[in-house]
Amino acid sequence: MTLTRIQYFVEAARWENFTEAAKNLYVSQPNLSKQISLMEQEVGVKLFFRVGRTVRLTSAGRVLYELLKDIPDRTAKAFEQARSIGRGDGGSMSIGLLEGQEVNDSILLKLNRFFQDYPGLEFHLERNGFANLRNLLMNGHYDLIITLSFEAEAMEGVRYETIMPQEGAIAINRSNPLSELSELRLEQLREESFVVISPAESPSGYATFLEQCESHGFTPNVVKQLSSLESLLLCVEMGMGVALLDQNTRLEHNSNVRTVPIYSSSHPDVTVVWLEDNQSPLLQKLVCTIRE
Repeated sequence: MTLTRIQYFVEAARWENFTEAAKNLYVSQPNLSKQISLMEQEVGVKLFFRVGRTVRLTSAGRVLYELLKDIPDRTAKAFEQARSIGRGDGGSMSIGLLEGQEVNDSILLKLNRFFQDYPGLEFHLERNGFANLRNLLMNGHYDLIITLSFEAEAMEGVRYETIMPQEGAIAINRSNPLSELSELRLEQLREESFVVISPAESPSGYATFLEQCESHGFTPNVVKQLSSLESLLLCVEMGMGVALLDQNTRLEHNSNVRTVPIYSSSHPDVTVVWLEDNQSPLLQKLVCTIRE
């Protein structure tokens, strides 16, 4: 039984008219009739009643049609997906996003456009913390991660590009009197309690925090080291301490928290990171799309 013969039968059964089926298949009507006859011989039963120019499915033909009707379309889709993988625009792709971040609308639009352009691509998108993003990129679980620049700069064997430059920011609960100051500088917080990401979760993030405080003339009073960025944001929301963050967290939309830019040499830019030895053409297309 050939795929061509199945396709001829499905089309003839759909129309119950050999002439119309032949037109849709761009073959001659005698050729289609011959293939149907050969199929009936192979199956061993009549599939159509023939009355003049009219044909009608037999009971056996009706059952066979219901079982085979999806095969031509499914086969065509399978071939196209195989071709897509061969061209490098199929398969699967997994992207990790840093938790607690407000993903810029333009980035989401670019991602959405990219995956619409490659409908054969199986796409996975998930949020995670600093350490998990690093580790899962390294072990191949993620093809690409979107994190902060101080993380990318500390990683070995990767390539990265900034996709959204930004300043650092002070995040302070509005219950703190200092939040009412028209201008708030980092050195004014020398007596405040700080909550910070733990050095185990982000060694480079913790080091950047200390460097920023020391460059403004003080050693911070750290009251909590948190194992996740989401926990850090919650502590600020509860007024448990002041934090130094980037400007792209969900706190930007919390009326109980004030975020103030810190204009300094340290920029926690939003960055895409991928393994240096990942030469996938599809990955390179994705990076190009995001940075446009």
